[in-house]
Amino acid sequence: MEKEIKNSFHKGAAKGLGFGITLMLIGVLFLGFNFGLLPAELKRVVFSWPMLLIFLGVVNWIKRKPFSGTVLFIIGVFFIFPRIINAYPESFPGINGDFTHTYWPLLLIAAGLLLIMSKLFGNKWGFAEWDHGYNQKQYSRSQGSMGSFEKNAIFGSGEHIVLDPEFKGGELNAIFGGISLDLRKTNLPVGETRLEVNAIFGGVTILVPREWHIESNIDAVFGGFEDKRALNDPLDPTRRLIITGSCVFGGGELKN
Repeated sequence: MEKEIKNSFHKGAAKGLGFGITLMLIGVLFLGFNFGLLPAELKRVVFSWPMLLIFLGVVNWIKRKPFSGTVLFIIGVFFIFPRIINAYPESFPGINGDFTHTYWPLLLIAAGLLLIMSKLFGNKWGFAEWDHGYNQKQYSRSQGSMGSFEKNAIFGSGEHIVLDPEFKGGELNAIFGGISLDLRKTNLPVGETRLEVNAIFGGVTILVPREWHIESNIDAVFGGFEDKRALNDPLDPTRRLIITGSCVFGGGELKN
C-alpha cells in the first residue's frame, strides 16, 4: 500500500510539473506577441488546434507511446501547414491556399508508411500490429508477455472479444476507423487495470459487464467519450478499470 501511495505521489508530481511548464511556456508566448517580440502572423499558428495535436503527439512520444504520438504529430503538421502558408504566402509561391483539399492524399501515404513500419519494425519501435480489415470479428487472447491487449484500426473497423480469464489492460487506437472491444466474457484482476484509448477521426466502443467499477480520464479535442452503461449496485471497489487516452475529432463510448 505504501509503495502504491508513493507511486501515485510521483505520478501526480510529474503531471503537475509538466502542466506548470506548459503554463509558463504559454505565458511567455503571449508576452512575446503582446510586446511585438514575435510576429503577429504566428499567433494564429501557435495558438491553434493543429498545434495542440502536435503537442499531444510529443507528449505521447515522451510517454513512450510512439504509435498514437506519431499519428497525432502527422495530422497536426498536415493541418497546421495551411496556417503557415497563409501567414507567410511569399515563402510558398508554388502552393495554393487550398492545401488540405489538394494534398490530402499525403495522409494516405503517411498511413501506408506507418503500416509498413509497424509490420517491419513493430517489436523494435513499439508499433503494435495494425488491424486494417473491414468489420472483422476476432475472438482474441491477450498479446504480449504481460498479457496486455493491443489493437489498432486505420481506415477500417474491427470487432474483438476477449476470452482471457482476466483482462490485463492494453491499448486501442482508432485512426479514421473504428474498434469494438467486448470485455463481457472476461474479468478484472484485483487492483487497477489500465486501458489506453485513442480515437483520432475515428471511434471506439467498449462493452463491459454492469458490475465493473470503471473510471475514465479521456482528453477530448473536438470529440468526446460517453458512458452509456446501465449500472448495477454495488460495484466492486477492489477491481477497477482505468481508461485514459484522447479523442481528437473522434469519440468513444462505454456500453453494457
